Amino acid sequence: MRQPLGTSARWRALAALALGITAALLFGVTSATATPPGQNGLISYRVYFDADHATGALFVANPDGSHPTEVVDPGAGNLDTNQNWSPDGTQLVYEHDTPDASSIRTIVLGTSTPHTVVPCPAPGELADCLGVANPSWSPDGQWIAFSMARGPVVNDNPTDVTIWAVHPNGNGLRQITQPTGFQQSFDDSPQWSPDSSRIAFQRNAAPLFKTEVWAADSTTGGNLVRVSPPGVNGGDHPDYSPDGRWIMFRTDNGVPGSAKLMMAHPNGTGLRILLDGSNRQSFFSSSFSPDGTGFTVGIAPGAGPDGNADVFVGHFDSHQRVDSLTNITHSDI
Repeated sequence: MRQPLGTSARWRALAALALGITAALLFGVTSATATPPGQNGLISYRVYFDADHATGALFVANPDGSHPTEVVDPGAGNLDTNQNWSPDGTQLVYEHDTPDASSIRTIVLGTSTPHTVVPCPAPGELADCLGVANPSWSPDGQWIAFSMARGPVVNDNPTDVTIWAVHPNGNGLRQITQPTGFQQSFDDSPQWSPDSSRIAFQRNAAPLFKTEVWAADSTTGGNLVRVSPPGVNGGDHPDYSPDGRWIMFRTDNGVPGSAKLMMAHPNGTGLRILLDGSNRQSFFSSSFSPDGTGFTVGIAPGAGPDGNADVFVGHFDSHQRVDSLTNITHSDI
């Protein structure tokens, strides 16, 4: 098996009866409202095949890292990445990148033929599309949110990058967030609240364009709330907890000594540090487990000799503090 140079890990919610016994044996879990709803199941993650992070595929594995399985062949020179589970745990939505284009796709586990939901570029409304990325399936199953960059390119930047939504069959394309001004804000990495009424996302806004976590109404993009306090530089696929009380995110790995995994309430209060990397570790995208007792996170250096990232599984104590952290993948390239 080719091992991960980088990670984008997501926890699956089991689709009830057929897989529920497996979940109980692995975790002893009980049913809970979750994003998506269900019991803890497989973990999905991305595997890079080259040091430039230009090619790679999606894998799934048991929560202990056993039985890693490649989900779909992206094709030579292509990258499948930034995946999220469907609410019933039977499909993944993901970003498919080629050297010349990008698209949002879905794949039913156990099959080999993906379905293109949003092509980019494409005729008509998407003719000025420069790229689509970071899709997320709503817990009610009705929508897939994603970020879209649109042209023309001015001063080496797209005209805008905002959050959009579409039905899983490709119909009903609509824009959720609006730019604050021409090239004044860029929105990315949406994740849904458990009741599908809100989205959390990363925003880079003028004048400094530092990463920030915001939440907004998932239909209108209104009722904006800043989740990460000023100066924290939070971002990278912020994720709601299954009970909707927390949003988890990481801070900027590029600022020496600042790398942290954090969470705050959706109204921006209650900020707390889950993991502190200081100058020793960097964190990547993270996800709550469907039952809310644990989480996944990418951490570098991982287990391999070259310091590449690996997937870790953490668990919370009764006070929502981290009481264990286990490495489940082992980078060897």
